[in-house]
Amino acid sequence: MRKGASFAALIAGLLLTAGCGPKAITVGSRPFPAAHPVFSDASGKALEALPAADGTIRLVFLEFPWCPACVDVWRAVRVAAKPFPQGTVRVYRVLFDRETVLTPAGRKEVPPLNPAALPEGDGPEDPAALKVTTLTALPVEFREEFRVSQGPVVLLLDAEGTVERRWIGFSAGMSRELSSEIMKRARVLSPRPPGT
Repeated sequence: MRKGASFAALIAGLLLTAGCGPKAITVGSRPFPAAHPVFSDASGKALEALPAADGTIRLVFLEFPWCPACVDVWRAVRVAAKPFPQGTVRVYRVLFDRETVLTPAGRKEVPPLNPAALPEGDGPEDPAALKVTTLTALPVEFREEFRVSQGPVVLLLDAEGTVERRWIGFSAGMSRELSSEIMKRARVLSPRPPGT
């Protein structure tokens, strides 16, 4: 009887403290807003949430400068969004302004070696341009709030900010999966005819 009661108390204690640690960004979670600022925008303003939704299909792309697969993910996102009218998809591009490197003295946080530029084909002259909002993760605050240990990560958010789908890394079928998800949610369900 005492073992059962102490086990129940242990479980109850663990459940109470479970909400105190960092959040995992999982399907069904509402990762943003955070309890405190975790991003900065292009002007340097600290934000705890993504900018307001504007009716677009929202993807959050956690992009790391050391990540070769991020180029493939950008390509998959562009291919998936290209058949739809301009502005159907908004990408919140979250960059990390610090990297952890191993040195003889141990781990050290440094600025990224190669700051990532916006990929080709996403400029204003591109008629199929994605809407891209670039944010920078505040390194300590973001890590304390969210457990992100690998990249790239792409999150598909609903209108309320709940994660509906999550992709970690890159796969050959990613553009097809993204296109299917965009098709399900697009206000205009017919993609543009080829060549327009």
